[in-house]
Amino acid sequence: MKLASTGWALGFLGLAACGGPVGDGDGIVTAEEVPGPGWSAVLRTHNHDVAGTAFIVDDNTIEIRDTVYDGGGVNSQWYLFPDGGSDGFSISENQVGDAYNGETLTLSLPDDVDFEQFNLISLWCVPFDVSFGDGVFMPPETDGVIE
Repeated sequence: MKLASTGWALGFLGLAACGGPVGDGDGIVTAEEVPGPGWSAVLRTHNHDVAGTAFIVDDNTIEIRDTVYDGGGVNSQWYLFPDGGSDGFSISENQVGDAYNGETLTLSLPDDVDFEQFNLISLWCVPFDVSFGDGVFMPPETDGVIE
């Protein structure tokens, strides 16, 4: 687990890549932007065929369902980022070489990390500061109305 500083790249992704993020892209997750159980993030593909949907199962578990990734890259890890901010946190080991075609991945947050700090997930290429695929966690919808 380590922090990454991504400069402008993820700030842009947090605002533009996910079609209406919950946050305003200021790098700060406010109370109404804090994801919780039931929230999901549809991954937008940028490289290496990354696709799937990340679901927050409980306070420290994320499932990425229907995961697609060709296993390529140099050092790719699942990262959480704050509201378009530049400081991310790794929640996985290096994924290079692990190809997925529809599987469900389960990722656990360390005990000292919670969703109050993050609302965007990315399969992040660490050495090049590039997102292979990312999504902003959105609240569950009921009858087309966001709760």
